[in-house]
Amino acid sequence: MTTVPLSRLDELFLILDHCEEPWTVHLEARVAGRLEPDRVAGAIRAAAQRHPLARAQLATWRNGDFAYRWEIAEELADVPLDIAWCDDDQALDAARERLLGRSPSLDAAPPFALLLAHGPASDTLALNLHHAAGDGMAAARLMRSILRAYSGIEDPVPPLDPLAVRDVRALAGAASLTDRFARSRAMVRHSATQWGPPARLATDGGGDRAGYGVETLAFTPAETAAVRDHRDSDWTVNDVLLAALVITCRRWNEEHGRRARRVSLSMPVNLRPPEWRTEIVGNFASYVTVSDGLADDLDHALAVMGRQTRAIRRDGLAGVVVDLLAGNAFLTIGVKRHLPELIPLTGNRVVDTASLSNLGVLDDFGCDVEDVWFSPPGRMPLGAAMGALTYGDRLRLTLRYRHPQFGAEAARAFMDRYKDILLG
Repeated sequence: MTTVPLSRLDELFLILDHCEEPWTVHLEARVAGRLEPDRVAGAIRAAAQRHPLARAQLATWRNGDFAYRWEIAEELADVPLDIAWCDDDQALDAARERLLGRSPSLDAAPPFALLLAHGPASDTLALNLHHAAGDGMAAARLMRSILRAYSGIEDPVPPLDPLAVRDVRALAGAASLTDRFARSRAMVRHSATQWGPPARLATDGGGDRAGYGVETLAFTPAETAAVRDHRDSDWTVNDVLLAALVITCRRWNEEHGRRARRVSLSMPVNLRPPEWRTEIVGNFASYVTVSDGLADDLDHALAVMGRQTRAIRRDGLAGVVVDLLAGNAFLTIGVKRHLPELIPLTGNRVVDTASLSNLGVLDDFGCDVEDVWFSPPGRMPLGAAMGALTYGDRLRLTLRYRHPQFGAEAARAFMDRYKDILLG
């Protein structure tokens, strides 16, 4: 059996996992017609053979150890596939919520679970991937392998060892003391935009229970084109999505009687190199924070977001988190497991208002896929985590929210406001 250490990001996401707030990545595909359960199970096994971390489990550890390790099985002994019959969207919502209500166990391979939901005219295959084993792009890559295997389509992988390229410090860490100093200066400049504690989204209709609710938002091709029309030579679609989300958060709080405060968003940055940007099941997404500068309309917010994201790319600020995590190598597992408990002691100042994770354009899943949805996790007081992707010519947004944050009606209202601002 192969063993490898967890990467710095693997370890970070492992210790963030909590039974009430499972730290997992959700990705699902709706396929026209009926998927056969036995063939799906076989496709899962075939896909796992192509991606070593899809066959991983956590090795036995002790509090005095300094690092966790993955054990990679030669093949899957069990396929974690649940079957549900869902006559309508409400039944599918309930089945999805059950899937996302717990993290896949890492005591045995694989580090993910799937739901096959049979609907009246189409089936949905939903993946719940433990974030310690992979990020949003990893979830999309694993789903692509499953559906290609189901369809009998070739599924080429890049000619590199997927276990040997997981060192995110080699990909994005500071290369020298000079580089580290330059990044530190850039981070100081960026942090100047983060003055004061971040705003908290007003809660509405939520309940004090574990797990997440999910609300989706579908755009037509024409609406997707309208969102893209906000771009120019300086700003990207991701900047547009960020700008609209900070305005949505601001207006939501205004409508709920909250005074204006800085809205900040967590944003992952894919550290994979361009030649395999959509490849490799693993964690290659570091996080940065952007703030709204108290912008009061979409154009203003777009300029603010665009300047910040451009500086983040120029100065390599996503690598700062990787540099900071280097210090954890000197801590024992027993200490690391208690680090999240220190976050509230800061007054949650390091916890942003909401988050947005954009996978960009996805395609070529192999099956007759009608829709793809994706969402990242969130942890109170960040109770609203937005996932975005474009499949074909259609933008798809998914809000995964903590139940103490929103009730179902409030989540729908929040998404409606977001859509209005994006299209306005």
